[in-house]
Amino acid sequence: MTEVVIRFCVPCRYQPKAMQDADAILKEFGEALSDLRLVPGDRGIYDVEVDGDLVFSLDKAMRFPETPELIRKIRARIAPRRTRRKR
Repeated sequence: MTEVVIRFCVPCRYQPKAMQDADAILKEFGEALSDLRLVPGDRGIYDVEVDGDLVFSLDKAMRFPETPELIRKIRARIAPRRTRRKR
């Protein structure tokens, strides 16, 4: 099972974006996830991790992620595991 963490800046008011992305991720992956966490932070953070691996960082990209982009990045992390299990 996969764990997704969205760390977002509370003072920056990034919570609505984090909630929007979390909702889309749940709709797309649902039961394939063991955990989806929203972690409040500060200092302009908006990071998305899959099983502890950073898949998106506002600091590195200098922009917010598009929701379909996040779905693709998460799927890329989940799909190889599913393939391995079938073998």
